[in-house]
Amino acid sequence: MTYSSSTPFSEYLRIEQTKYPELTFDDIQKLKESLEDDDNLPPISDKKYLAFLHSCNFDIELAKKTIQRCYRFHFRIPKVFCELDPLDDDMELSYNCLSIGQMPTVNTDKRDRVLFMMFQDTNHEMFEYMSLFKYLVMWMNYTLLKYGTCDGMVIVVDSKGLNWRHIVKIPIGIAGKMLKFLEVGLPVRLKAVHILNAGSATQMIMKMVTRFANQELLEKITLHPVGSDDIFNYISRNELPAEVGGSGKSHSFFNDELYNDLVDIRDDFLEQNEVLNNQMMYVNHRLEEDDE
Repeated sequence: MTYSSSTPFSEYLRIEQTKYPELTFDDIQKLKESLEDDDNLPPISDKKYLAFLHSCNFDIELAKKTIQRCYRFHFRIPKVFCELDPLDDDMELSYNCLSIGQMPTVNTDKRDRVLFMMFQDTNHEMFEYMSLFKYLVMWMNYTLLKYGTCDGMVIVVDSKGLNWRHIVKIPIGIAGKMLKFLEVGLPVRLKAVHILNAGSATQMIMKMVTRFANQELLEKITLHPVGSDDIFNYISRNELPAEVGGSGKSHSFFNDELYNDLVDIRDDFLEQNEVLNNQMMYVNHRLEEDDE
């Protein structure tokens, strides 16, 4: 079964508990109550509380800290988290430059979920990291909303076509914050990141990543040399597109599918933008009053 934004929480919880009996209504309520007095947080849905509890392996205290860190990053990088619209011009540009698709794993069960990325157009002038970051945040919200939780998220990136012209465009400060967000603020379980066709340009990016990322995150990243097919030691062929030796459809099919799915829930993103921006204004106003 898949969900929608109108799926009642009672039904969402019931189905998620068939995957993870450790998810209990009482624990979700305890998590909510532990954050009742935190004025820095926006309104958070019960489905999102469930996601954080799951991502933290059902540890209520860790889930509390993760939620606080997550929204701290939302307000530190509002252009990434608070301005999400799949129909924005920059999203259309990203859609034409990059192919980003969720692979056809059985998303209604608890098995790992695979996101695949590769260049459609290697023109560095079309490529923008901010658009990529926003796209990934939208995907993360979409996959939780539509499919719920799973054992782990696996990201596979075919880096063929990456060159130094792409690398010099990296916004170092924001990229560093995004890496920290991956470490301490995710409402999903990030299991692994696989980089295919990893050449000299990939090594340049990894030097930057090593400066900012902790050891736990670095250990989740696996580089696969140019021409290697050892990715299939980790992921089955039917979970990857034909262009990288998989038995799935073309990457462009999955790119179109995910983009259209994001457009379908555009109203959810616009509503979330409004909630987050109102909360950010409230927090900033309160801080200004404290400074007076």
